[in-house]
Amino acid sequence: MNADDHLLQVQRSLRRRLFEGPGAIRWRPGRELAAQLLLYLDDPRACWRITTEWLRDTLDADRVDGGFGGFMQAGGRPTDYVVLAEAQREASHLPSALGRRFGAANPGLRVLWGPARITAMADVAQERTLTTDLRGTLLSMGTAAKLALPLRDGAEPIGLMCADWHAQAPRWDSEACNQLPALASEALGPLLRSAAQLAQERERQQGLLLPAPGSMQDTSAAVPPDLGALTPAELKVAHLASTGLTYKEIARHLDRSLSTVDHQLRAVRDKLGVRSTARLVHVLSEHFERSKE
Repeated sequence: MNADDHLLQVQRSLRRRLFEGPGAIRWRPGRELAAQLLLYLDDPRACWRITTEWLRDTLDADRVDGGFGGFMQAGGRPTDYVVLAEAQREASHLPSALGRRFGAANPGLRVLWGPARITAMADVAQERTLTTDLRGTLLSMGTAAKLALPLRDGAEPIGLMCADWHAQAPRWDSEACNQLPALASEALGPLLRSAAQLAQERERQQGLLLPAPGSMQDTSAAVPPDLGALTPAELKVAHLASTGLTYKEIARHLDRSLSTVDHQLRAVRDKLGVRSTARLVHVLSEHFERSKE
């Protein structure tokens, strides 16, 4: 099975799991996030970026970071938490957490995987569940209050999402805090894990199945797209997508719903014969860049 077919298979399976039947996501903001992540499932970095930006906006946080790890494996081997993505409020001026590593064996991280499923620290300086060194690290990063959300695929630990505020005791969004634990285990964990697995499989195939000189190669990104098949509305959405805007940003720019933008970009992909959103953006960006020359 080639990479595109595998991607479509995983997307269909996750779509059924997340949006159909008694286990479907009911919380509307969570459904919208999951639908957007499905469209970028072949781009793990985009999935993490979209998720951190969504959590920052949902919680009105000053900084949100996320990444794999932060837990002890069944055999007692630690999988450290490494920050892969970050989203900050423009005016927060907090130091970046990108690339930071936090030891999974630290008791302050181990407590996050307890039965609470979400950990709120209204005053980090007074938080007794933190070790002295971890508390000092967080304070040096400007963190006065914190929410930590473990990501699971069902019961299996995957990673962490952390929201920080530079002021103590921010007003927690009670609805979001109630909905986030289920969303993390039922949707975010499976989606982000699947995105990483797809990327690893693609890299494995590219490393082991290199095309021979002169053989047929994937030239879809090099073929100029036939934009004449698109409606004016689809063309406008396609042009905005080519600039790297997220679905949410496109919806805001055009004053349309996320579902409308999703439907129109699906139609664009079908008409242009492009299977994934990441490849669509690549094809369109190259086309529009050439048209300026």
